[in-house]
Amino acid sequence: MKIATLLICFVNVTFCFQLKTAGPRKCKSEVFATKERRREFIDLKGSKAPLLSRTVEVTSDLALTVWEWEEPAEVVESYWEAEQNQLGAVRGTSKILDPFGIVSWPGSLVAARELSFSKDTAVKDRNVLILGAGVGLEAQAAALSGARHVLATDIHPTTLRQLQLGVEQEDAIDDKSIVETRILDLFAHEDQPLPDCDLLVVADVLYNENLASQVVRRIVEAYKRNPKILVLVTDSQRFVLTFDTQLNELMEDIRGPLCSWTEEQMTFTGSGVIMNEDQTYDVTVRKMWIGA
Repeated sequence: MKIATLLICFVNVTFCFQLKTAGPRKCKSEVFATKERRREFIDLKGSKAPLLSRTVEVTSDLALTVWEWEEPAEVVESYWEAEQNQLGAVRGTSKILDPFGIVSWPGSLVAARELSFSKDTAVKDRNVLILGAGVGLEAQAAALSGARHVLATDIHPTTLRQLQLGVEQEDAIDDKSIVETRILDLFAHEDQPLPDCDLLVVADVLYNENLASQVVRRIVEAYKRNPKILVLVTDSQRFVLTFDTQLNELMEDIRGPLCSWTEEQMTFTGSGVIMNEDQTYDVTVRKMWIGA
């Protein structure tokens, strides 16, 4: 990919991160890594792929460590080249590593925080299903919030290995078997129906119109199977501004009150993605509870 194209993509992503809208703002917070980062390696096609730890303060009394790709820029370049050449990168062939799943995002942190704050009413003793689980911040939070079982799904097995490494090394999770990982393609409705669950979590997965439409369909699928289900959706990207409208149109015959966003402002430090170093930026994260 040409450098100019990469820079355009970076500018667009940065703009969407920093876009703010008028609306309710729950709180303003700052999030930084709280410990020195460590390095681990995972086997990948006969070579060792380096990962870096990131410890994030979820709440004042909960800090969780996840494992991120050390140099995500190369993955991003391969991903965009595949998308431009119509190789199915966004659709989700497991041959192409998804750059959005190999680092932490603000929406995942907000989801983890929401699960921690609502553990007694929304998480305890529930079977939790996470779509697009990424490096697993919300999966760990669900496990530590009393979930009976957490099924963390993503399109790429490497991402799920990163997630599992975080779970295995988190001493606070006594029973590691609570968290299970599984490959799931959001587009494969007939071949991969959603597993049964009491709580569905979708954090920072709305990266384009096609993907957002699949998330809408999957939420409707989950509600038809279990009308008492709770759903938590977060979004820090704002690539799809009509998500709530699409969801309400399909949910109209299933439930009464309309689904709507609330917002949370924060200062977030995370991987720069396009460049292999951290960036700190202000972001407004949208969040939506359905059924709560």
